[in-house]
Amino acid sequence: MSTKIDDTLHLKNFIESINKADNARQRELKVSIDQAKRVRNALTTILIHYAEIQSRKSQDVVDNKELDGGKF
Repeated sequence: MSTKIDDTLHLKNFIESINKADNARQRELKVSIDQAKRVRNALTTILIHYAEIQSRKSQDVVDNKELDGGKF
């Protein structure tokens, strides 16, 4: 299984746990430290990937700008 699938699976499971607790009107949700670590790692991976995409987009904007000398 690829890392991206693992990441989305861990997040999906976490969200489902929250939804089940919410539907049961539970006031607390307890997760194991292993599940918390998997969610943390998945979010970190996704945020790093997002930051890389944003960085590439902003670099493309800078690279594509043409300077116009203008007229005085």
